[in-house]
Amino acid sequence: MDYNSTGGMRSPFSPRVRQSLSGRRAFGLSTVKKNQSKYDRTSQPQMGDVIYQTTHSTVETYGMPLPVTVTEALTFGSGDVSVGMSPSGWCWVVTGRRVLAWPQELTGSSGPVAARELTLPQTDLAHKADLVFIFYENDEQTVPSCVGVSPEGIVRYWSSVGQEGAYSEVSCELAGQECDRLVSRVDDTGTTLGSLLLATTTCTLVKISTNREGRPTVSCTTLRPPSGWLGGIGRRVSLLFFGSMPAHADTKLVGVVILPNLPPNTDEEESDELICMVAGGPLLQMWCGSALHEHHLRRPLLDAAAGAHLAPHGEPSTMEVTALDVQAAGDHTLLLLATISAVTPSRPADTRYALAQIRVEHPDSPQVVSICAVGAGRQEEGSPRCLPLGLRALLYTSTALAIVPADTSVGNEKPEHVDVSAEGDRVLGVGRGGNGALLVTRKHGLLRLTTAFSTHHEMHQAFTSSPMGSPTPSDMFEGNLTLYEIDPHEIGITTSDACGKLKAAFLFHIRRDANAGKILAELFPPRGATPNDVDAPLDRTVIAVASEMLDDVPAGDPRWRILTGSSRVSLGSSGALQASGQLRDKHRALTLYIDFLHAAGLWRRLGYVSKESGCGCVRSVRVLCTLAERLAAARALQRLHSAGATLVDAAMQQVSSNCDAEEEPEVCAALSAGALTAADVILRRVTRVMRAVNVLARLPAPAVDANAAAAHAHHALRAITTILNEMHKVRSQWTSWCEGDTDCEPCADLPVLVRYHTTAVTESAHNCQDGSSRAQVLEASAVLADLLLMDAQTLPEHTYHRLRNDLIRPYIAEGEVDRAAALAEKFKAWELLVEMCIRKPDSERLYNYVDKYEHEGIAETAFAYLASGCGADRAQLLRGLGERRPGRLARWLAAAPQRRELLAVHQLARAPLSDAAITLLQMAKDERDSVDRMATMASLAKLCLVASDESKVQLRDKLQQSDTILSLGAQHRALPRDIRLHYGLGEHDMKISDPEELVQMYVDAESTSLTEYDYKKALDLTDFVEDPELREELKIKIWCASIMREDWSHVSVEDPQQAVQGTLFYRLIDLLNIMGADVESLLPPLELILEQKEVCRLAQDSRLHYLLKYTYACLTHHDNDQIYVGFKRAGLDCEYSFIAKNQ
Repeated sequence: MDYNSTGGMRSPFSPRVRQSLSGRRAFGLSTVKKNQSKYDRTSQPQMGDVIYQTTHSTVETYGMPLPVTVTEALTFGSGDVSVGMSPSGWCWVVTGRRVLAWPQELTGSSGPVAARELTLPQTDLAHKADLVFIFYENDEQTVPSCVGVSPEGIVRYWSSVGQEGAYSEVSCELAGQECDRLVSRVDDTGTTLGSLLLATTTCTLVKISTNREGRPTVSCTTLRPPSGWLGGIGRRVSLLFFGSMPAHADTKLVGVVILPNLPPNTDEEESDELICMVAGGPLLQMWCGSALHEHHLRRPLLDAAAGAHLAPHGEPSTMEVTALDVQAAGDHTLLLLATISAVTPSRPADTRYALAQIRVEHPDSPQVVSICAVGAGRQEEGSPRCLPLGLRALLYTSTALAIVPADTSVGNEKPEHVDVSAEGDRVLGVGRGGNGALLVTRKHGLLRLTTAFSTHHEMHQAFTSSPMGSPTPSDMFEGNLTLYEIDPHEIGITTSDACGKLKAAFLFHIRRDANAGKILAELFPPRGATPNDVDAPLDRTVIAVASEMLDDVPAGDPRWRILTGSSRVSLGSSGALQASGQLRDKHRALTLYIDFLHAAGLWRRLGYVSKESGCGCVRSVRVLCTLAERLAAARALQRLHSAGATLVDAAMQQVSSNCDAEEEPEVCAALSAGALTAADVILRRVTRVMRAVNVLARLPAPAVDANAAAAHAHHALRAITTILNEMHKVRSQWTSWCEGDTDCEPCADLPVLVRYHTTAVTESAHNCQDGSSRAQVLEASAVLADLLLMDAQTLPEHTYHRLRNDLIRPYIAEGEVDRAAALAEKFKAWELLVEMCIRKPDSERLYNYVDKYEHEGIAETAFAYLASGCGADRAQLLRGLGERRPGRLARWLAAAPQRRELLAVHQLARAPLSDAAITLLQMAKDERDSVDRMATMASLAKLCLVASDESKVQLRDKLQQSDTILSLGAQHRALPRDIRLHYGLGEHDMKISDPEELVQMYVDAESTSLTEYDYKKALDLTDFVEDPELREELKIKIWCASIMREDWSHVSVEDPQQAVQGTLFYRLIDLLNIMGADVESLLPPLELILEQKEVCRLAQDSRLHYLLKYTYACLTHHDNDQIYVGFKRAGLDCEYSFIAKNQ
């Protein structure tokens, strides 16, 4: 189907020929092939009259005739009539307040059965069958129970549908919400497992518990999210659980499915069921016990649709995804029916239906594993619903049915359509049962829809979930597989190794023989290997058997005669003579083998095996996936060789010429004699098929003609990408099917292919003069780069990033910016995207990328690239991106100290200015290289504070900090010239020194030119020292330095007052006093000074001691009349006890 044009597309409900159900009668099912295997023969009796038949589907009457009251209700019922069905085998019709229930099939007597009638609670709205559920509560119950709910939430429970008057009733507190449906999980017998769930149209869930012991009772419990769960989520999400909300597409209930839960990983998830609720958004919420997980499915669905080329044309931002229905498609899989619409103002909306399979084994990370487009939507048909039918699904409305593919393995099948709208007929209800789908129509009652695939699906259900893709039922047990001819009993007698026993168990398994279990129990007892074992016997044996199977020689080809190892059991051997048939048979054998591992319980016990390179280990499941990929590569290589690819043949010839070490002597002899071709040898040994791909990438191109070299590169690239594409298809199927971390290992030839890609772009395409040939090479190279990047995603992050650059940068160098941008965007190489936009330059494209990938870190990548550039780049950062993302840029700039300059400029352009002041102050504090720069930052900060709108009281601390920094800068500039020269400080600017370092410079200075003013500066510097003890210590050192700077030997004691006034020590104290300083706090006690080692030696001289004490006395008492008192206080000796006035 062409999805590129909506004009020719049909809705999934558009029939090829419009016919009514009653308009034709068919004569049974189509015949199957006569030569079916004995293992696939089964009988399928015709259950009723065929009403309608298509190529693969049949609609026929089913069950016993409808009770009379039911027929009357369907025919003459007024108002809304709806029908429901349950797995318990009962159907019911709801018309008004009446519920008419009857069994689908007779269980006892052959006479007609009357319908059981029940009465629903009173309501002002319309009752519907979705709010009624009939079920068995235990295995002993002969007549089922029933629960009916009114739209307002009145729950009525009957312990037996045969006792209409015996019921219990309770009201749910729903705060005005409208009830939508009742759901439950049941086993194969129809017995309910767990409680019933009531869901409202606004996604509130209520658990309904019933008790039929003694007097029947019913109770309701509203499911609540765990404590603290609502913290940090928006109003829309919280309203999903509390209170009524408007009916909106994002919050309207689509469906509720209850699945069996996996073993819990945490105590919070301890529950035997997983409740999955889907809202139209589409939103998926899953309850595991008390744990709640919520996921938005819009982006995963769009990514899956884009990957499968199913999305409508348009940007992802214009796409609307709406969920329509959800059903269980297995124990851990949901089948979601949705519409994907491209809404653009310039063209009509392009809407398409899609079926998506969502795996929910891990509630914290559900995965969209496949998506199938099923046609374009038509508004007049209404919203369809779906019902899974194996690999297909039934889509239905009240007027039409469609059987469509639901899995990519059958995605090429054409939908089949049935129109039921003729003659006024309508579909009233659909459900499962009778090995197919059951439906009730107004005219024909209960019908069954079966497909030609249903019987095989029931017989071989495991094959339909195989990661290899299931063979069709007509050829799985036919053809040339020789394993059906091998006697497993004989293998058990002739072989004793583990591989032989596992092969015997496998052959017994496909014959449904119980000996398979006995052999496995003996060979691999349950207490043996654990999933964390490395190279356990189970893992080694499973991998060895699979590898041998893929390397087996074809038994039907007489050219293959291998004596060595001839007693080996060849499970993958084929009777086909052509390579395509031989590889197809190996594919079938491997599919059966994988199914056997699952059915026998061996799959979940697989652990790890050592890598072929000997470095590390790898999961055994990954090894099996790699083998499946190599089988797909071999089949693709065979098709290319058959199509006449000369380069493929040349590669095979080169590989076969050096195969002596890997092939048996008989094979080498047959190859030399011409009995076997190179293709025969290469395609037989599937596990080594990548040798041919490796050689294909190494084949030398013609060196003379550049155009011929380009043609050579184009053909080689096409062949390699074809092979890799097939490998990726298998990998995607395998990953979507397997559980847990099963991503396959990257291709071992990845480095070789990367180098060839670079050569093709930088040499073959670069040197080609023909524009058309060059474009072909570049296009094929881009496809190869895409495949290699997908393959490399499991590599370590740094290795992957390096390889991604190696694959994308050649296109940038060749000027192929659009190709490079496409690859960079797909694989999230944000650095390259930003670099291309800046170099071009294309600012608008850069802004579009930042908007498009807002939550994926591209903005920060752009910030970093521009911030590391020149002035123009930084200007674009602040004026361009800064204008569009101011808050985000501010946070990024503030995260690293080296970005504070840009942060300050960014903040200066925006209010409040106090933010810029804080940044500038921090820059001034951190500045260590330039006094001028520190002072400039502090000045700008003070200017911002002064210009700020905030009050000066709030900014007082910041203003004080700026003044302090400016004062410290002034102190640096005021350093005496001698000190600057001594310490090598700059004449005009200098590095920043700590205040204590500056003080020490003054103290240690030997210059005699220092004056009292210089030591006053040193004392002022102590105010910048935060440590009080250090501050006092520095002050003492300054005073001691001023004392030691004086030559006291020339100071006379005859006129002590005149003598001390000329000392530096006296002048410093006097200067402090004149400038209003608190001399008493600045001047330490004389005893403390005399204790310092610098002064202690001089203080031993009594004359100096006297002069120092005299100085203290003179300068601490300026009134000469009190000098005597000062002397007494100073404790002078009697020799100098009195000094006369000296005016």
